[in-house]
Amino acid sequence: MRRIGLLLLFVACHVEPSVTPDAPVVPKDGPVEQPDSGMVVTWSAKPALPGPVTDEITVTEVTFQLEHLQLVSDAGADDRTTHTRYQLSWSEDGGPSEDSFPTAPVGTYQRIVLDMRPGNQMPFAYQILGTWRGNLGGGGGPPGGGGGGGGNEPKAFRITDIGMLTLPVACSVSLPPGNHVEIAIHLNLRDALASVDFKSLPQAGGVLVMTSGPQLASFRGRLQRAFGVDPPR
Repeated sequence: MRRIGLLLLFVACHVEPSVTPDAPVVPKDGPVEQPDSGMVVTWSAKPALPGPVTDEITVTEVTFQLEHLQLVSDAGADDRTTHTRYQLSWSEDGGPSEDSFPTAPVGTYQRIVLDMRPGNQMPFAYQILGTWRGNLGGGGGPPGGGGGGGGNEPKAFRITDIGMLTLPVACSVSLPPGNHVEIAIHLNLRDALASVDFKSLPQAGGVLVMTSGPQLASFRGRLQRAFGVDPPR
């Protein structure tokens, strides 16, 4: 009898773990996820690009070649909020992707710095392509060849800057601990392009070009104000 009792006790201990355990308790709102943190920079163009920026000027493509994009806080620049050597581009293929800084330090961010310079990919700091619908006047066209240009037929243009340019964009954005903050930067080329005297530009292969001179220096100054930060939503 004692052996039978021990045998029954062994069988009971062996079978018990095969019973299906209770299902894990899941919160009503689904699994708990870790909160997002850090900073994200998004890009847009106002007016939208590619497209018309004035009644006379249409932009087909714009490319900025960045040596650095830095988000600068009250503690200064930081590798965790710096991206290097890439392009910002608006074209028929779309606009720039967002820039993510998941390990951005907590603090108050006072400016975004766009450091542009020619690189291996493209031999310019920035380039803007488009068309201008204006009257070149006369029959000889501007210096540099290419023939006449009466009427308001669209004329292709190219603005290419092979120098180095640093554009600071002012902001005031706080990143509290454990939070996720978005900075929306927009590009508005209307004022900068409206200031260009296209009639005086030389032509190369039938394209109006601006690559140097007083007009480019003036354009650079207006480009300083072409980037801005949208108000928080």
